[in-house]
Amino acid sequence: MKNFTQSLVGFVGFIALTFAATTIDRSQALAAGSGNQLMQNQTHWYEKAAEVGPAAKGGSLVLKTGSFLYLEGDSTLHKYQMHANALQGSATVPAGDLLKALKAGKVEAMTLVVPLKDLKSRESGLDDNANKALKSKENPEITFALKSETLKAGAAADSYVMTAKGNLTIAGTTAPIVLKADVTVKDGKVELKGDQKLKMSDFKVTPPSISLLVTAITCTDDIDIHYDVIFGKP
Repeated sequence: MKNFTQSLVGFVGFIALTFAATTIDRSQALAAGSGNQLMQNQTHWYEKAAEVGPAAKGGSLVLKTGSFLYLEGDSTLHKYQMHANALQGSATVPAGDLLKALKAGKVEAMTLVVPLKDLKSRESGLDDNANKALKSKENPEITFALKSETLKAGAAADSYVMTAKGNLTIAGTTAPIVLKADVTVKDGKVELKGDQKLKMSDFKVTPPSISLLVTAITCTDDIDIHYDVIFGKP
């Protein structure tokens, strides 16, 4: 269930990066240059909570408010981010003690979905290239489906680490992944937080490139999916 999203969230950075972008996000530039600790600890635009909904009916747990996921990549120009403005997710866990069920590996099903129409950067050119690279018309979603999970105690009290095995589908190609997430279980909710490194080429996505008069801008193959997702009772 974590690391979720190889996003999440791939999930997707595959994304032609900014071909049209010529400046670093203003909030990043200010934080880097000011030395102001408060500014450096601010929540960036791509870390805001997404609108959430169930991935399918019938799950005993659904995605809850406060969940977020974003993708981050690099290029020969600069780094870029894409934020999931909407997420869908649900899980099926036996009734009873949630933590006990997770420790026993009894999660029967779990799905996290990123609708591509809601995956946005701050640059329309990047969004257009991302949709082309990910073939969004034919494959409108990025999906992670859990196959099995194990839960072990973490370094801090009442903290856990989950290893989740599942299938990630991006641009119509499905590949197995293993995610590791930091887990907190409280008040009938389970929160999974982590990041997952992916390669576009693993999903048959070619890193986009654009040629200009004096140079070329090319996205790197590597992307990171950052996620913090919360599941709880409907």
